[in-house]
Amino acid sequence: MEARLLPFITCPYHPTATLEVAQIDQMTDSTIITGHLRCSFCDVVYPIINGILDVIGKRQPASIAQIVNDLPPAAWAYERTWRPLSLSLLTGEYFPLNRELHLITGLAGAERGGLMIDVGCSNGLYARALEQVRRQSNASGFVVGVDLSMAMLDEAQRRARRDGLSISFVRASAQSLPFADATVDVLVMGGTLNEIGDIPAALTEWRRLLRSGGRGVMMSLVRATTRPGQILQQLLATGGLQFPSLAELNQYFAAAGLQLRAQWQYGVVVFSVLQ
Repeated sequence: MEARLLPFITCPYHPTATLEVAQIDQMTDSTIITGHLRCSFCDVVYPIINGILDVIGKRQPASIAQIVNDLPPAAWAYERTWRPLSLSLLTGEYFPLNRELHLITGLAGAERGGLMIDVGCSNGLYARALEQVRRQSNASGFVVGVDLSMAMLDEAQRRARRDGLSISFVRASAQSLPFADATVDVLVMGGTLNEIGDIPAALTEWRRLLRSGGRGVMMSLVRATTRPGQILQQLLATGGLQFPSLAELNQYFAAAGLQLRAQWQYGVVVFSVLQ
């Protein structure tokens, strides 16, 4: 984890309490590889292992989807199998990853830099794209990938290191993000909203974190209108996935205090720009 990111990191239970360094066991340049951070308010200690800050610890998965995401084989296979084909299958048109990533980074304004967070990052696909654009633009700032699954984060870390990218990874809940109020310039999320459980709480965190002029870009899935799509979504819902209608999705945004600036729909896939 990038040491210069520490002023922005807070206790997930006390968002006004910045985490302090309790111990650093291994550090390379400005990256903390192994150590511990402590909440100055509640004195809880959070470990950094292999460069990943863990503010969750032991937990019970809340759904079948979360159980699957915790499995190392699922994390290994995610970007090698499903993810490159997913939007082409879901939209019904040719939608390769480079098209998706260009859309996300462009809408996010990643060339401006700042603090950019990929929430529910899985293998860190969006995080890597944001960091690549930030570097190419010579913009200052940090990119952080957040996920509930340590298996996904381990794979994300491997991919970032393979590509020589400086990305910090944090194991945290989307409903309790460990960052200070109004400090984030860009928030992105790719499909995770459908499987995180408490959607209103997660979106409230987006409103809390975004600074004035900050931007949120989200790719999510909405309720299918075709009978085969509805049947498939009903089956997936038994594993904990949710598929709101487009109107319900926008109601969630509004209830959280997020302003919808632009939106595009391709089949069941929706891209939303929020402030």
